Amino acid sequence: MKILLLSMPDCTPLFNLKRWKPPNLAIASLAGNIEGHEIRIGDLLLNRDNIKQTITELIHDYTPDLVGLGAMSFQFATAHRIATLIKNVRKETATVLGGYHPTLLYDEICMSDNGKPFDYIIRGEGESTFSELLDAMEGKRGLESVRGLSYRKDGVFTHNSPRPAEDMDKLKLPDRTKRIWGGNHFNGVPLDIIETSRGCTMPCNFCCMEKMYGRSFRTYPIPRVIEDISNCKKLGTGWIIFSDDNICLDIKRFEDLCDAITEAGHNDINYIVQASSSGIASSDALVEKMARAGFKIVFLGIENVSEENLRRFKKGNIVESTRLAVKKLHDKDMMVTGGIILGSPEDKEESIADNYRFLEEMDIDFYADQILTPYPKTPIRDEMLQAGLITNKDDYRRYNTFWANVKTHHLSSDEIQFLRWKYNDIYGDNMLATETYRRNYPFIYLLVNYFWRPIWNLKRGLSRVKLTERQRYEEAMQRAEETNSFRDLYEDNGGQ
Repeated sequence: MKILLLSMPDCTPLFNLKRWKPPNLAIASLAGNIEGHEIRIGDLLLNRDNIKQTITELIHDYTPDLVGLGAMSFQFATAHRIATLIKNVRKETATVLGGYHPTLLYDEICMSDNGKPFDYIIRGEGESTFSELLDAMEGKRGLESVRGLSYRKDGVFTHNSPRPAEDMDKLKLPDRTKRIWGGNHFNGVPLDIIETSRGCTMPCNFCCMEKMYGRSFRTYPIPRVIEDISNCKKLGTGWIIFSDDNICLDIKRFEDLCDAITEAGHNDINYIVQASSSGIASSDALVEKMARAGFKIVFLGIENVSEENLRRFKKGNIVESTRLAVKKLHDKDMMVTGGIILGSPEDKEESIADNYRFLEEMDIDFYADQILTPYPKTPIRDEMLQAGLITNKDDYRRYNTFWANVKTHHLSSDEIQFLRWKYNDIYGDNMLATETYRRNYPFIYLLVNYFWRPIWNLKRGLSRVKLTERQRYEEAMQRAEETNSFRDLYEDNGGQ
């Protein structure tokens, strides 16, 4: 069979696509675990202009028997549009939807018009389910035997029993050679993604990960990870992101992985990882080994500096752990991306400002200032629904952590959105201007801070003279709205 796997072009406005375009690992993993079929991978993040024309040409030229679409909640509307377009172009092509959103809301999708363009839905991890679906389509087994699959039977979706978590020892390496387009990069250097583990056992109430993986933490054998890195290097990769949900759940294993990377000579490229403050703070040896292995950027889930908010998130008071973790990382010249969450029920302007002041005080190198998003099936959504604090319950296109879909007991959604813009504008100058950044990139530091930033500040000053603060904010929000407009996909394709 001819298989086409597509990832969605939607991107949160938090990311600057000129600076980086990360690849989609999930569809590469699917491709690596399929045998006996012709496969192509289309990462639509790399081809965001004229989506309708791109999809139409792909279907006409490749004539796939099956198209697999993956979607998070904010990408579902686009996936629905693309599936509808595929059916209009070639009705005999089957469509299958997977990812977080259909895993969370498969029943709601299947019982509404949203399910019309999809023939199959995969719930949870997809490698084994997708492979068995292909066998069933070829008559080698019955559809009813494929766990984790929802499919049409007599015009109505039938939901098979859930599939247990994948056995990580049996999963094969991702196949990145099936990609149609190149161009994934970080600041112009080829970028790829690998995973060394899946899942998280932490009780954070804003996270929907448990619905995908269960409350589990499963790891790949370290030699397998080293082989995956080697494969990426053969493709010319200079930066690798570790996409692990919580790599710090096993500090000893993380240390062993760093040693293995160094021993294999793979410390000649740069690594980005997401880590917990408590995990980094707990081990001097880990930070030393990370530095030797080539880790350059660490995303720390700071979440918030309010003890009340941290308790609400079920994170515990990690502020002092964050201070220690940042110091340890900076001492080894590793840069820190600080992830904060704004818009908790008791947030006021001062509590939001406190988070930005903390980022500046700690000399955080990059900000990831997200607004609390009430993802489907999460405890925080239930709590905020009961409190009447969710202002957008159904338009999941805005569920990308940039847009305010909630209010607090003191602030409206618009006020939260405005305050995020306001304090990002005030404190954003700290990015690319930290001491750690200077030590890592002295030439770029000088170029940015003594050439580009003065020009930018002059333009911003003129803008402040010409426009009110509110007008500047509205202009910024309009630019953000245009990030995922894809007008050509929505025109002449069944309404809004």
